[in-house]
Amino acid sequence: MTIKCKGFLLNRMIVLMMIGIGLLAVVLFFIFPMIKGYLYFFSMVLMFTSLIYIFYLNRFELLVIGIEDDELHLSFVNNSLFKRKDIKVKKEQVKVQRKDEKLIFLIDGQQQAIVRKKALDVSDWEKLLKVFEN
Repeated sequence: MTIKCKGFLLNRMIVLMMIGIGLLAVVLFFIFPMIKGYLYFFSMVLMFTSLIYIFYLNRFELLVIGIEDDELHLSFVNNSLFKRKDIKVKKEQVKVQRKDEKLIFLIDGQQQAIVRKKALDVSDWEKLLKVFEN
């Protein structure tokens, strides 16, 4: 069984960052019209560092979950910065914790992946819960 996830958190965070920094830049341009050159530079640096931080926060988000018999294959959304290699492990090595509307995949006690309910279709979410019921 293969389950494809959407980059829900990544999309939401990028849109919010662009709106927030865009509004901040416009306000600063109106407040300090005499130093526009510095404000252009400041807003670009702020946008760039925010984007890097967003990619860092999304390093655990899943793109594809493959489940075959006793093997689990995890592929990640973030393939540009903070790249994660795909993970293939036996299903019994993976512990899954459910917190609110997300599943956290732990391997050897360390968090390796997160899948959010909003990133999946309802039927896929139910299938995933059935597979990892303990």
